[in-house]
Amino acid sequence: MGVLLDEDALAWIGRQVKVEGDEITESMVQQYVFASEDDHPAYVSDSSAAAAGTERVVPPMLYQAATRPFKPLKDYSPDGIVVENRPYIGSGQSVGGTLSVEWIRPLRIGDRLSAVKTLVSMKEKDGSTRKFVVVMWETEYRDQIGELVIRERYEQICF
Repeated sequence: MGVLLDEDALAWIGRQVKVEGDEITESMVQQYVFASEDDHPAYVSDSSAAAAGTERVVPPMLYQAATRPFKPLKDYSPDGIVVENRPYIGSGQSVGGTLSVEWIRPLRIGDRLSAVKTLVSMKEKDGSTRKFVVVMWETEYRDQIGELVIRERYEQICF
């Protein structure tokens, strides 16, 4: 064990967190397009997608908004993460690290994603000003009929 990694934190390795998302609706897509200012024709409407010679799809990164839990503010840590969905390490604070996403197929209106996030590893490291822990999560997102849609690897930096 290191300075930051104790038995409670290490017990999280292999733990799985289940995620149930909301159905991706036309309204959700339009809100995302306006907020992100990403008005690619494939995201805006069937007719604009057809005019651009492509099919209508959902903005890829919308999956993150569609699968975030709705919880009372008291259930979030100061850095915006649901407390029950991660180990408590060091000060309890974290920042995002690298994100790698493999798209199996595009998202479509009507998809309802569910996922299983697995904590696969934790490594304590020495930074220039303090120690920190790199927590690696792997997540598989499936649609409403159980087909794999997205694979994700995400590093969370805890200190």
